Amino acid sequence: MKISLVPANATIGNYEKNLHEHFEIIQKITKKAQVDLIVFPELSSFGYAPKDLLYYEKYLSEYFLALEKFQEKVAKEFSNLAVLFGGIARVSPFGEKKAATFHGLANVAYFIQGDRRELRGKTLIPFYDIFTESRYFDSALFWDKNRAKPIDYKGKKIGVLICEDSWFSTNLSNQRVHQLDPVDELLKSNPDLLINLSASPFEKTKLERRRDEIKTAAQRIKKPIFYVNRSGAQDEVIFDADCFAYSSNGELIDEGKRFTSTSLEVSIEQKSKKAEKVDECEDIYSALVYGIREYFRKSGFTQAVLGLSGGIDSALVATLAVDALGAENVQGIAMPSKFSSSHSLEDAEILAKNLKIRLQYFPIKMLHSTLDLALQPFFTGQKADETEENIQSRLRGVVVMAFANKFRSLALATGNKSELSMGYSTIYGDMCGALLPIGDLWKEDVYRLANYINQKEERIPQRSITKEPSAELRPNQKDQDSLPPYEKLDPILAELIEQEKTVQEVYEGQKEMNFSLEEIEKLKRKIIQNEYKRFQSPPILKVSRRAFGSGRQVPINYYF
Repeated sequence: MKISLVPANATIGNYEKNLHEHFEIIQKITKKAQVDLIVFPELSSFGYAPKDLLYYEKYLSEYFLALEKFQEKVAKEFSNLAVLFGGIARVSPFGEKKAATFHGLANVAYFIQGDRRELRGKTLIPFYDIFTESRYFDSALFWDKNRAKPIDYKGKKIGVLICEDSWFSTNLSNQRVHQLDPVDELLKSNPDLLINLSASPFEKTKLERRRDEIKTAAQRIKKPIFYVNRSGAQDEVIFDADCFAYSSNGELIDEGKRFTSTSLEVSIEQKSKKAEKVDECEDIYSALVYGIREYFRKSGFTQAVLGLSGGIDSALVATLAVDALGAENVQGIAMPSKFSSSHSLEDAEILAKNLKIRLQYFPIKMLHSTLDLALQPFFTGQKADETEENIQSRLRGVVVMAFANKFRSLALATGNKSELSMGYSTIYGDMCGALLPIGDLWKEDVYRLANYINQKEERIPQRSITKEPSAELRPNQKDQDSLPPYEKLDPILAELIEQEKTVQEVYEGQKEMNFSLEEIEKLKRKIIQNEYKRFQSPPILKVSRRAFGSGRQVPINYYF
């Protein structure tokens, strides 16, 4: 049996377009190859994740009409071919196994082959990190009598799993998330192969974890497993289009090209191959470029604008934007103040020249002095502090947003995760923007990615990488005036935020960093105090297991 795995890039709510593209893809594949089954990802017909759009009856009623027409058209024109794709279904509960609440909607896989139609529901409904599916969808456990029954097709019994159904062993806070194993349940019916339709978000190191999970499952059940993940990005979430197949003994049969919508044709009979090694920096770079490109495309914009300070963060964001959108679509603005060093402006100019982007000069010295003078009567008797410093950043935010509005561009913010954690990004200043591409990168990650980009040629000025980081908002200011060195700070923050460890646990595990318990408590307090800033942050492209954004639901104010 030959199967085509299609990592389709669906647009949420645009089901007419999604289904039309499904049909065109089917036509294209059948013209170039002889396949028996074409498989699309989870919710490929509606888009993932639809969230509260599922509360709008208009979307649903029109979607089901479009879905019916699509199935009829496929059945009529490709009667000898089977298609498996992700979608939504209306369902009703059965028997005694009723959930405490029942939504009447399910995340399902549709199977079409001629006049024959079947569906299988998703059993494990995720409820952690960015996943809010349990808010909308009912588990197949409560409505689908066929959930553990394979689909018979061309002499093969095909077990269908949807994303989380293969991740039952995932741990959250050192506890198993799900107690039920859909793979084990399917095995009771002795399937010949399993297929997983996924919409699995990208995370650094997740490729290895995902492949290991599927490989281990194939070895455990002694059945081949075919996996198709969606492509594209949605808001802050990036999907890597990972498509692959493992044999019954856990050997890789084949794998597709990630971060594209290119289909992978693979058969059970193929010989195994060696998996391509993935460099972590290359992976993160590819994901961020992909995420920026998709965010702009789905927002209907082509132009980007950002402030260029001569520092490493804005240099990295500008480089990513150029690779995502093209140099002709990126505009930088140099906005020196009286505290800006000469090398900062020089480095911004070198960067713009290397990237071949437009660079506008908009000094803020006069604006800063004018506003400073206007505020003096109100600040009489008050010492100068971060108020005067932050005015500079906020003036730059005003300028960047003016350019964005006037030239119908999206503004890119340039803060990193270390700064966001400590409140070192200025709210209404350098946090202004429609997207924060590197907000899930620690400062040390920023340096690593910049060095990776410069491997082939120097695109980011070397001085931007090697010079001591500074916001340049006061004379001779350095980040380390108020923060520990990033190489020591980042591991502490990662344990507090991404691994959700207590202060005591971090202290006991990081004694070689020479942080006292009181110092770690102070860092934790800073994280909490700046939650309100991050709550107002632009969307942050997610590349870690615990990014700031919709997946990290902590109160703005809480006691520590």
